[in-house]
Amino acid sequence: MSHISPATKARLMREMSLLSNDPPPGVAAYAPDPTDMMCLRAQITGPEDSPFEGGIFLLVVNVTGRYPYEPPRCRFLTPVYHPNVDSGGRICLDTLKSPPAGSWSPAVSLPSLLLSIRSLLAEPNPDDGLVPDISELYKRDPNGWRREARRRTLTDATMRRLEEVEMSLDRERGGEEEGVVAGGGHDSGCESKAVVAKNSDGKDGGSVDDVDPNKGVVETWHDGGSKNARTPAEKESDNDAQDGGRQNKRSKLCSRK
Repeated sequence: MSHISPATKARLMREMSLLSNDPPPGVAAYAPDPTDMMCLRAQITGPEDSPFEGGIFLLVVNVTGRYPYEPPRCRFLTPVYHPNVDSGGRICLDTLKSPPAGSWSPAVSLPSLLLSIRSLLAEPNPDDGLVPDISELYKRDPNGWRREARRRTLTDATMRRLEEVEMSLDRERGGEEEGVVAGGGHDSGCESKAVVAKNSDGKDGGSVDDVDPNKGVVETWHDGGSKNARTPAEKESDNDAQDGGRQNKRSKLCSRK
């Protein structure tokens, strides 16, 4: 891990252990690179009695070097038809904003943060909406919003779609590491290129740049970190650990919805 204090590393280790061994209902997370716990992926199952029920939603979680004094940067990669989630997967949630604009505090943990995001799916806040059209529909025609959100969930939030996006992310990460080995350079950030699943209308989620920081979403995904070069044997070992982490994570999601 780069640019991280021993205290932050210890806290992340504890919280990831909790997410692995006793996660909140409907929440799971893992580190795609076992050597870098600042760049995480999470999965959230759609809450019961919501139009997202039965769906499985992939997020990226970028823990900054100032954690826990600064909130992680979270973004959905699975399209979500929701007043507080825009087409780029950015989330408008007070817990994701530092004071005075938001309610983040060092007492908030990764498990509780992911649980708050899951709760937001069940309880939209259209008065602080990120997408005006969806917020207006939610207020004017709640049942119409539910029907459209349900339709898109059944198309976009499937395990097949999730696995496609994860495979794309893994290929990109593998290509970046090959470049480091070949060129001796360093890559910065969790994901050098934003990968957002196409929604049911065939449109992608847009760019992650030029975002209003007052909405509690991030402007970029680069934190100045670097990745170390990996040998083929190390990469194979990482892939095995990664695949095992995914299987463990999915089994927990299935048993703790």
